[in-house]
Amino acid sequence: MPIGDFAVSDQSQGSQIFETNRLVVILSSLDTKGHEANFLRERIRAEGGRPLLVDTGTLGQPATPADVTRQQVAEAAGSSLETILASGDKSYVLEVMADGAAHIVRELLAKGHLGGVLSIGGGRGTALGTRVMQALPVGLPKLMVSTLASGSTPFGPYVGTRDVTMMPAVADILGVNAVTRPVLSNAAAAIVAMSRAWQPVQRGQRPILAASMLGASTPLVERIHSLMDAAGCEVVAFHAVGTGGRAMEELIDAGLFDAVFDVTPAELTAWVAGGPHSAGPQRMWAASRRGLPQVIAPGGLDFIIEGPPESLPERYAGRQTMRHAPTLTLVRASADELAEVAQRIAERLAASNGPAAAILTRRSFSAFAAAGQPLHNPDMDRAFIEALKACVPPNVRLIELDADLNDPLVADTAVRLMQEMLA
Repeated sequence: MPIGDFAVSDQSQGSQIFETNRLVVILSSLDTKGHEANFLRERIRAEGGRPLLVDTGTLGQPATPADVTRQQVAEAAGSSLETILASGDKSYVLEVMADGAAHIVRELLAKGHLGGVLSIGGGRGTALGTRVMQALPVGLPKLMVSTLASGSTPFGPYVGTRDVTMMPAVADILGVNAVTRPVLSNAAAAIVAMSRAWQPVQRGQRPILAASMLGASTPLVERIHSLMDAAGCEVVAFHAVGTGGRAMEELIDAGLFDAVFDVTPAELTAWVAGGPHSAGPQRMWAASRRGLPQVIAPGGLDFIIEGPPESLPERYAGRQTMRHAPTLTLVRASADELAEVAQRIAERLAASNGPAAAILTRRSFSAFAAAGQPLHNPDMDRAFIEALKACVPPNVRLIELDADLNDPLVADTAVRLMQEMLA
C-alpha cells in the first residue's frame, strides 16, 4: 500500500500529503488510549511538529479519528482486520498489527518523511510499540511512554539492540489528568525536538573500527581508541554484556565497519557457560562473514557475569567469585569452559577470508584477574591459551605476550597488528 494513501490531517494548515517537514508517528490503540493519543497529537502540533496518528487497536471503537486506520495497518501486513480477529489469538493479532505498523514507518523512512516514533501503552501497547521501534535503525528517535518502564521489569525484550527511550508513565494511562498531562506533554516536546535533530548512523571520511569492551578491559580499549584516533581512525566501542555484542554484530553485517578489535569477546564465555549475558551463537561471525581484519584478545573470557550471590546456580559451587555491583557477581570460568571458548573462536577465525591476529596475554585476561585480584587463576587461563594454540587456523597470526590484558604493550601491539593488516 503506497504511503501516499495516508493523508495527514493538520488543523492549522488543512489536510495535506507529506511535505518536507519530518513526521512524528504516534502509535496507539485508539479504543483504549484514544483521548490520550489525541492529546499527544495536539501537543506535537503545539510544539511545531507534524503528527501522524496510527491506530493499532483492534477491539473497541476508536475514541478519536486516526490518520492511519487499524484496517490500513492490518493491510500493510498483508492481511485484514477481519482475518486476524477471526483467529482468536491475541498474540498473533499483536504481531500482525506490529508488522503492519513497522511496514508503514519503514516506508515513511525510506521516503525521507519520518522524524520519529512515539508510543504509549501498558503491557500490550509497550510490546507492540517497541516491536515496531526495533524494526527501525539506530539514530532514529524512538520514545515509548510505558507503565512498565520502572521497577523490576526487564527492558531487554523492549529495547533489544536499538536506541529505544523508555519513559515511565508514572500513573496509568487513563485520561489526561494532573499527573499524565505533564508526562505526555514532556514526551511530545521531546520527540519533536529529537525529530528535528536526528541524524542516521553513517560513514564519514575516516575508517571506522568496532571494539568490544567491559570495565575489565577499559584501559586496553581506551588506549586503542587514543592511538587509532591519532592515526585518523574512528573506534566505536560496544559493551560486551549481550546486547552490546549483538548490536556490534548487526552493524558489522550492515557494512558500517572496516575492521574489528574484538579484544573483549566475553559474551562467548557466557554463551558456553549458559550465563545470562550471552550474545548468542552468532557472536564473532559477522567479521568473518565479511572478511574484515580482526585483532582478537582474551579480554573478559575469564569470568561469567551473573546476578547477586544468593541467586548463583549450584553449578558454580566452589568457584572464585567477585561482587562487582549489588546485583552483579563475577564467577570464574572453568578450564573446560575456556578450552571450549578457544575452539569456538578458532572456528570463527578459520571461516574468515580476511586477515586476523590473536594476542594471548599470559598474566591475566582482565583487570579482575591480575595478580592479587579476586579472580586471579593462571592455571585456568592456561587452558584457553593451550587450546587456542592447538586449534588456531594457519591464517591467524598468534602473538604471546608476558603481560596483563591492560598493559600498554597489549594495546600497542593490537594497534600495530591492525595497522599492518589495514595497510
